[in-house]
Amino acid sequence: MKSMLLAGLLFSAAVSAAETANLRVIATNVQSDKGQVIVRVYDNADDWLSDRYRTFKSVKVAGNRAGDSVVLELLLPPGEYALSVFQDVDDDTELKRNFIGIPKEPAALSNNQRPKMGPPKYKDAVFTIGDQLVEQKLGLQ
Repeated sequence: MKSMLLAGLLFSAAVSAAETANLRVIATNVQSDKGQVIVRVYDNADDWLSDRYRTFKSVKVAGNRAGDSVVLELLLPPGEYALSVFQDVDDDTELKRNFIGIPKEPAALSNNQRPKMGPPKYKDAVFTIGDQLVEQKLGLQ
Protein backbone atom coordinates (compact mmCIF):
# COMPACT_ATOMS: atom_id res chain seq x y z
CA MET A 1 0.00 0.00 0.00
CA LYS A 2 2.84 2.37 0.89
CA SER A 3 4.51 1.75 -2.47
CA MET A 4 1.27 2.53 -4.33
CA LEU A 5 0.87 5.77 -2.36
CA LEU A 6 4.50 6.73 -3.01
CA ALA A 7 4.14 5.94 -6.73
CA GLY A 8 0.99 8.09 -6.89
CA LEU A 9 2.76 11.01 -5.21
CA LEU A 10 5.75 10.72 -7.54
CA PHE A 11 3.46 10.62 -10.58
CA SER A 12 1.59 13.72 -9.35
CA ALA A 13 4.86 15.58 -8.84
CA ALA A 14 6.07 14.62 -12.33
CA VAL A 15 2.81 15.77 -13.94
CA SER A 16 2.90 19.08 -12.04
CA ALA A 17 6.52 19.68 -13.03
CA ALA A 18 5.72 18.89 -16.67
CA GLU A 19 2.86 21.40 -16.68
CA THR A 20 4.94 24.28 -15.28
CA ALA A 21 5.33 27.23 -17.63
CA ASN A 22 8.81 27.87 -19.02
CA LEU A 23 7.97 31.21 -20.67
CA ARG A 24 6.58 34.20 -18.81
CA VAL A 25 5.54 37.19 -20.91
CA ILE A 26 5.04 40.45 -19.06
CA ALA A 27 3.30 43.02 -21.24
CA THR A 28 3.86 46.47 -19.76
CA ASN A 29 2.44 49.88 -20.63
CA VAL A 30 -1.10 48.44 -20.81
CA GLN A 31 -3.07 51.67 -20.48
CA SER A 32 -6.68 50.45 -20.37
CA ASP A 33 -8.81 47.43 -19.46
CA LYS A 34 -10.13 47.16 -23.02
CA GLY A 35 -9.85 43.95 -25.00
CA GLN A 36 -7.21 41.28 -24.52
CA VAL A 37 -3.47 40.82 -24.67
CA ILE A 38 -2.47 38.30 -27.33
CA VAL A 39 0.90 36.56 -27.57
CA ARG A 40 1.76 34.84 -30.86
CA VAL A 41 4.72 32.45 -30.79
CA TYR A 42 6.82 31.88 -33.92
CA ASP A 43 9.50 29.23 -34.37
CA ASN A 44 10.91 30.05 -37.82
CA ALA A 45 11.76 33.06 -39.96
CA ASP A 46 9.51 32.00 -42.86
CA ASP A 47 6.35 32.31 -40.74
CA TRP A 48 7.46 35.39 -38.75
CA LEU A 49 4.59 37.85 -38.22
CA SER A 50 2.22 35.87 -40.44
CA ASP A 51 -0.93 34.00 -39.48
CA ARG A 52 1.17 30.80 -39.44
CA TYR A 53 2.33 31.10 -35.82
CA ARG A 54 3.25 28.02 -33.78
CA THR A 55 0.81 28.79 -30.97
CA PHE A 56 -0.79 31.71 -29.21
CA LYS A 57 -2.25 32.64 -25.87
CA SER A 58 -4.58 35.43 -24.90
CA VAL A 59 -5.94 36.86 -21.68
CA LYS A 60 -8.62 39.48 -21.08
CA VAL A 61 -7.09 42.68 -19.77
CA ALA A 62 -9.97 43.49 -17.41
CA GLY A 63 -9.38 41.64 -14.16
CA ASN A 64 -5.85 40.58 -15.15
CA ARG A 65 -4.06 43.94 -15.25
CA ALA A 66 -1.84 44.78 -12.29
CA GLY A 67 -0.84 48.43 -12.58
CA ASP A 68 0.18 48.72 -16.21
CA SER A 69 1.13 45.04 -16.68
CA VAL A 70 -0.50 41.82 -17.83
CA VAL A 71 1.29 38.48 -17.36
CA LEU A 72 0.84 35.39 -19.52
CA GLU A 73 2.64 32.07 -19.11
CA LEU A 74 3.22 29.35 -21.69
CA LEU A 75 4.82 25.92 -21.80
CA LEU A 76 6.91 25.35 -24.91
CA PRO A 77 9.38 22.64 -25.92
CA PRO A 78 13.04 23.69 -25.77
CA GLY A 79 14.01 25.64 -28.89
CA GLU A 80 14.25 29.06 -30.51
CA TYR A 81 11.24 31.34 -30.60
CA ALA A 82 10.17 34.91 -31.31
CA LEU A 83 7.05 36.67 -30.01
CA SER A 84 4.56 39.16 -31.27
CA VAL A 85 2.47 40.68 -28.46
CA PHE A 86 -0.36 43.15 -28.78
CA GLN A 87 -3.34 44.57 -26.93
CA ASP A 88 -6.34 43.72 -29.05
CA VAL A 89 -8.32 46.75 -27.93
CA ASP A 90 -11.33 46.03 -30.15
CA ASP A 91 -11.36 42.29 -29.29
CA ASP A 92 -11.33 41.04 -32.90
CA THR A 93 -8.11 38.94 -32.51
CA GLU A 94 -6.39 40.91 -35.31
CA LEU A 95 -3.65 43.52 -34.96
CA LYS A 96 -4.84 46.73 -36.62
CA ARG A 97 -2.20 48.34 -38.87
CA ASN A 98 -2.03 51.53 -40.89
CA PHE A 99 -1.58 51.54 -44.67
CA ILE A 100 2.20 50.98 -44.42
CA GLY A 101 1.95 48.21 -41.83
CA ILE A 102 2.68 50.07 -38.61
CA PRO A 103 0.52 48.79 -35.71
CA LYS A 104 -2.39 50.98 -34.68
CA GLU A 105 -2.95 48.96 -31.49
CA PRO A 106 -0.35 48.74 -28.69
CA ALA A 107 2.22 46.11 -29.73
CA ALA A 108 5.70 44.75 -28.92
CA LEU A 109 8.14 42.10 -30.12
CA SER A 110 10.34 39.74 -28.11
CA ASN A 111 13.63 41.13 -26.84
CA ASN A 112 11.83 44.50 -27.01
CA GLN A 113 13.02 44.62 -30.60
CA ARG A 114 12.07 47.91 -32.28
CA PRO A 115 13.01 48.17 -35.94
CA LYS A 116 14.35 51.51 -37.14
CA MET A 117 13.82 50.96 -40.85
CA GLY A 118 11.73 48.32 -42.57
CA PRO A 119 9.84 45.40 -41.11
CA PRO A 120 11.04 43.65 -37.92
CA LYS A 121 13.48 40.80 -38.45
CA TYR A 122 13.05 37.36 -36.88
CA LYS A 123 16.76 37.11 -36.07
CA ASP A 124 16.50 40.24 -33.87
CA ALA A 125 13.51 38.94 -31.91
CA VAL A 126 14.57 35.29 -31.48
CA PHE A 127 15.47 33.87 -28.06
CA THR A 128 16.05 30.38 -26.66
CA ILE A 129 13.94 28.36 -24.24
CA GLY A 130 15.47 25.46 -22.34
CA ASP A 131 14.45 23.81 -19.09
CA GLN A 132 14.52 27.00 -17.01
CA LEU A 133 11.91 29.75 -16.89
CA VAL A 134 12.53 32.49 -19.47
CA GLU A 135 10.99 35.90 -18.91
CA GLN A 136 10.26 38.40 -21.67
CA LYS A 137 9.24 41.84 -20.34
CA LEU A 138 7.85 43.79 -23.29
CA GLY A 139 6.71 47.40 -23.37
CA LEU A 140 3.67 47.86 -25.59
CA GLN A 141 3.79 50.95 -27.83
